[in-house]
Amino acid sequence: MLDKIAKGDDAPDRAGLSLVSVGPRGTVFFWVTADTRYCAVFYAETASASSCSTTPDDVISSVPTLDRLREGDVYSARSAYGLIIAADRETVGSLSCGDELLVVRRVRDIETEDATRTIYGVELDGPTAGTLRAEVVRADGRHTQTLPLGTKADEVTAGHGWQVCA
Repeated sequence: MLDKIAKGDDAPDRAGLSLVSVGPRGTVFFWVTADTRYCAVFYAETASASSCSTTPDDVISSVPTLDRLREGDVYSARSAYGLIIAADRETVGSLSCGDELLVVRRVRDIETEDATRTIYGVELDGPTAGTLRAEVVRADGRHTQTLPLGTKADEVTAGHGWQVCA
């Protein structure tokens, strides 16, 4: 499988592939290349879709930060929509869309000399717009923060099958 999805400069570093999601549609993996670019792939027997960042992703924020790395229908193997997010200098305790608690899967910890970036996978019930609410844990305790999705709530037309998080 690796020969099909990650060759040459896009091959995984020594840590290899990390599982993001597995389900009836296929499997989603995350990895880091030797030159510290982040990659993800949706892999199924009959098709695959992969993407790698074009520049290194090795700069961990100097302050606690929650970032959306990848988003869309190819980042979930079970449901119709998935996210890959990164938490710098904090861990995600919970993530919610409105009142709905989401399942958050810890994918990988990326360590540097003075900080940790944790990669998470999140599956949603379908295309989703708006903002997620996160409960995070930092060195100084628990905090609430928001994570805007790639599509804003006001960009979604009613009746088009998108759920909206507020």
